[in-house]
Amino acid sequence: MARPSLDQDAKTFVATLRELGSAAGNGALRTALGWSESRYWKVHSSLIEAAKIIKGRGRGGSVSLA
Repeated sequence: MARPSLDQDAKTFVATLRELGSAAGNGALRTALGWSESRYWKVHSSLIEAAKIIKGRGRGGSVSLA
């Protein structure tokens, strides 16, 4: 089975973030998604560049919807 595209992953990332309350720690979000670190950070970076999410604070960092 083919791996989802970056666009599909981005939609899943945002949807999961919304389910968690529009802001979440990176560790909790990655666990909720069930993704590897490399996949998570690739999608995270693309969403930051597209201004869809905003970096936050916290021990492991956090994100919120833009």
